[in-house]
Amino acid sequence: MKAISALQMFMWFICAFHILVGLSLNVPLIPLEVMARYYGASVEWTPQFVYILKPLGAFMFILGGLAAAAALKPLHHKAIVYGFVALFALRALQRLIFSQEVESAFAIPGARNMASMVLFFALAAVLFVLYRAAEKRQVVG
Repeated sequence: MKAISALQMFMWFICAFHILVGLSLNVPLIPLEVMARYYGASVEWTPQFVYILKPLGAFMFILGGLAAAAALKPLHHKAIVYGFVALFALRALQRLIFSQEVESAFAIPGARNMASMVLFFALAAVLFVLYRAAEKRQVVG
């Protein structure tokens, strides 16, 4: 598979995930309890906590739109692609740095938290490598 096609597919996956989660945090596409279970979190559904998810959903939705723009023409949207690389790397570092808080606040087992950290680092690395390969192909091809 050509690097650019793989990069586009990956960006479409990122787009779909962020739009689905973003919408679901604001309208009941996927129940909040289901999403919490997906993340392995035990949550106290206070009105305050439920409300704070709505702005998060707006951010997620817009990130999905940015991912769509990058999926259409990834080499023209280097800043967006690298923005997602940075986001995934920061999310991994947050899982590491704030592991005690994540584990105690949401009752997420340490192993699950570390697995999430590895996943975020992998997403960052794969996206970086795919972009670099697509960029190199563009120069060569």
